[in-house]
Amino acid sequence: HYYITNNLSNSIMSGEQTTTQTETEQPASGGNDFSVIKNHMMRDGKASIMFLARSFAAINGFTFAIASFFNPVLAYACFQRLMFAFGLASVIRLSQRLGPVQFTKQYMISVVLEDSAHYMLFACNFYAHKTTTVIGVIPTLYCLLQATAFLLAMLQECHNPTWDILKRQLNKVKENQQQLLRVVASAEIFVMPVVIIQLFTGQCGSILTPLVYYQFLMLRYMSRRNPYVRNAFTELKMAINQLLYKPACPGIIRTVITKVMGLIEKLSPMTYEQAQAS
Repeated sequence: HYYITNNLSNSIMSGEQTTTQTETEQPASGGNDFSVIKNHMMRDGKASIMFLARSFAAINGFTFAIASFFNPVLAYACFQRLMFAFGLASVIRLSQRLGPVQFTKQYMISVVLEDSAHYMLFACNFYAHKTTTVIGVIPTLYCLLQATAFLLAMLQECHNPTWDILKRQLNKVKENQQQLLRVVASAEIFVMPVVIIQLFTGQCGSILTPLVYYQFLMLRYMSRRNPYVRNAFTELKMAINQLLYKPACPGIIRTVITKVMGLIEKLSPMTYEQAQAS
């Protein structure tokens, strides 16, 4: 009887020790993950600040989209915060890509060719503009994609199973990156007629807004690293041509739209590769 009781007591004590050990290991694992996250963010200060700015911009972008239905004041505040954070992230990215400012011709050419400089111009152009959903879509989706890439890379260093759900959701966003970039490119094109309409209806803050945006759109068309705007223009042209040459399309509409498309093609700039070849 004593032998059985003693073994049972030892089993209970060892079970309690195992439970206690497991309970102490779980917080340690969680704490270790937060240490990994902290070290990852401290490793590259500029990238971490960009991540925080882009996350803040994406949150305000989604809040703006929701608040625009019932609270115009909140929507305008979120729209301005979105543009400010987007512009801040673009400035940091530009300094990260090109380094310190240099007052040389080559440096200025490099600035013009950088995507981050284009989006810095975008944020400055629309900071005080009337809240418009299609304008807010561009920085919101772009910041969402960039913040997702940073967060996913950071969480890959964490091995706690509690992060698995978040990792799966972030991977879904990453898998749809091409589609989201196409949406951004299409939105960048459709903003141009929206801004022109707003100018003629008195909803545009300044006559310079469409002029500056036209320069932005030309820069996006010429982008070396991002061909999505050029591809979106090509796809849009093909879709319009299919509609124009249907028998049901009136001849006068076909003529007018064809002339407008010809004018747009004349105004479109050369790509960087074409400029280099010439």
